[in-house]
Amino acid sequence: MPQCDKSRNFSAWSQDQSKATVLIIGGAIAGPVFALHLLSHPVLRSKYRPIIFDRASSVPGMPNFNDASLADTIGQSGAAIALTKQAMQPLKDLNLGPELEEISQNTELISIYRQPFFGLQDGSQQGVRTMTVTASKERGVLDGLWAIERGRLQELLIKKILERGGEVHTDKRLERIIEVQSPEPDEHGQKGGVKAFFSDGTLYEGGLLVGADGAWSIVRKHLYTTPSPAGEKVDGDWMPKFQNGQIMHGISSAHTSDKRPTMYSVGLVSAGVGSWYLKNNRQMWTIYDAPCAAPPGTAESRVVSALADKELSEKWNAQVFTGGYDRASTEAFIDKYRNVWHPSAGTFGNLFEVSEKIVRVGLWQKLFTRLGNVQWESQEQRPKECGNDNGVRDGKGNIVLIGDAARVLMPTAGQGAAFAIEDATVLADCLLNNPSINTHVLAPSSSSSSQFRPNFSVAIKDYTKQRLPRYKRISQVASWGARLGMGRTWFDRFMRDWLAAWLPMQKSTAEKKVEKNNKKKERWWKTFTDEDWLIEEQFEVRVRAKD
Repeated sequence: MPQCDKSRNFSAWSQDQSKATVLIIGGAIAGPVFALHLLSHPVLRSKYRPIIFDRASSVPGMPNFNDASLADTIGQSGAAIALTKQAMQPLKDLNLGPELEEISQNTELISIYRQPFFGLQDGSQQGVRTMTVTASKERGVLDGLWAIERGRLQELLIKKILERGGEVHTDKRLERIIEVQSPEPDEHGQKGGVKAFFSDGTLYEGGLLVGADGAWSIVRKHLYTTPSPAGEKVDGDWMPKFQNGQIMHGISSAHTSDKRPTMYSVGLVSAGVGSWYLKNNRQMWTIYDAPCAAPPGTAESRVVSALADKELSEKWNAQVFTGGYDRASTEAFIDKYRNVWHPSAGTFGNLFEVSEKIVRVGLWQKLFTRLGNVQWESQEQRPKECGNDNGVRDGKGNIVLIGDAARVLMPTAGQGAAFAIEDATVLADCLLNNPSINTHVLAPSSSSSSQFRPNFSVAIKDYTKQRLPRYKRISQVASWGARLGMGRTWFDRFMRDWLAAWLPMQKSTAEKKVEKNNKKKERWWKTFTDEDWLIEEQFEVRVRAKD
């Protein structure tokens, strides 16, 4: 593994000057999937050299990783993700092999429970009614709904990156970014389009910088920062908005009565609880709760306030992360739901007691109008989701956002990781189909050669046009999912029960084709009751036919 040399800068170019370095900030899901696309596609591999930087001391898949390495992070191995087929296919296209099947559990049942609409709703089993969506083992619900432990997927991605010649640098906390202003080469003859400065004193230069650094992205903050004579001015639009709710989740090895892989959901008053069946008889459990206040502190403090609480961790024999909230309220949160009924484990307390991690975080969401440092000209047709935002003035076209850095979604949509994979795949496809505009500059006078600085504006704009409309639609699903799922009012609970009855059942491909041909107009409620717009989209990296 290359070690960081603090005494010098790291070039944007490989020795043969033929590959532009792509600096990828963040090693969770989106960043590694994008790096794998660059390393796996023959054309992209010939043009780009991806390097991943992650702030954690180690990440799953690294030779020096162990679970204690995540003590300074939000506890990544304490969460699982659900992937529908439009997100699983790109992973399969990356030839991840049987290892992907080994960590993926296809869901065969969805069981939704509710207590009587009028009457006691205390989380007990009394009067519970249920509705179950059943599918064949081969197809699963929604033509495939895979539950995967996040840490295991991250481990697989990082291992494949290293196997295919990629680079991963850990313990790298991004501090600031500088976009190259002058067309003249520096004293080393290098002309990287962007410079990334890290807290350990190292500097890396690249042709393209990809922000995959999460909800509180430093890269996104840079896009909303405007230099001025009086100093930098940061636009508050760079931050996600608090949604007056919170979530607690973890992974448990509790014994259950499940005979088939099942997802459970139990609707309560001002809360929603549930669980997913994982490989090896494990359960990913979640609790959504509202209303609540945002955790105290600044955006920067929320990024680093993820150390496990020592006292709570000893009490529960698990790593307990308070997400910036205080210890007392976190303990009260756990106690509030420990006696809530669980269909196959008895109570949620039974799940808590054998969980490796218990993670609490606030619910945040925001759609951002800037996915890269590009400026939309007056004659260009920019996405309507951009509104009046013309982008970054004098944008250099060398910074782009993917994953949670590009949009922050509440997990109530169940598509955060899936959209991260979509982002990485679409961006790689846009780079393939929109070659960079190369601005040639002369090397120092001691050399007769010339070098180039790539400009990715066309690719970034193509990516933005494809992603923003889909972000808007899924954000609506997430917002309504949070509102109805937590059921704070009688109307919300009524709508929750009504929509549950319209969950998509299994249909054959022929049936879907007939419905599509007969559909004259898509009704607004289809966003919430019809999965076709979501899972029938195909994402792949391929050369597109020219118009």
